[in-house]
Amino acid sequence: MKDSPVTTTSYNEEADVDKILSEGGVHARIYLEVQATDTDAAKIAMENTVSNRLLQYENITVLKVSMYDILKEENAEYFSGVSEVEFVADDFRWMINAVLKYGPAAVEIIEPPEVKLPSDMMHSIVADIADFSHLYSQQIIKLLKDPERKALYEKMLGN
Repeated sequence: MKDSPVTTTSYNEEADVDKILSEGGVHARIYLEVQATDTDAAKIAMENTVSNRLLQYENITVLKVSMYDILKEENAEYFSGVSEVEFVADDFRWMINAVLKYGPAAVEIIEPPEVKLPSDMMHSIVADIADFSHLYSQQIIKLLKDPERKALYEKMLGN
């Protein structure tokens, strides 16, 4: 990733970040990475993730998106690109959900410095994590049922 972004776009400038934070919101920054076999595919994947999905995500107010250049990885056959997305989630649960759904390479919580969670929110967060874990497990099992993929995974894992 280069030091400066290729583009930076602000969104939801009218959002009252202080109000959202005072009501339990979380101001965060995530770094999303995409990989593809060519630059166009990587660019389309990044734009789709940010524009068509994250900007539409419930209970998340995107404030700023900085997209970095898509570069060929050294000693690899793919290209990768990174987007830095600053947002405010309505609460800690929604921030966790965004992280689980989009799998960022890094997460930075900007504000608040600490969060006190009531037990019902803790329960909801744990239930959400269990749902995502179950979904991912089912997808992995489905992929491993394909004999060709299973052989490839076994080879990769040294089995």
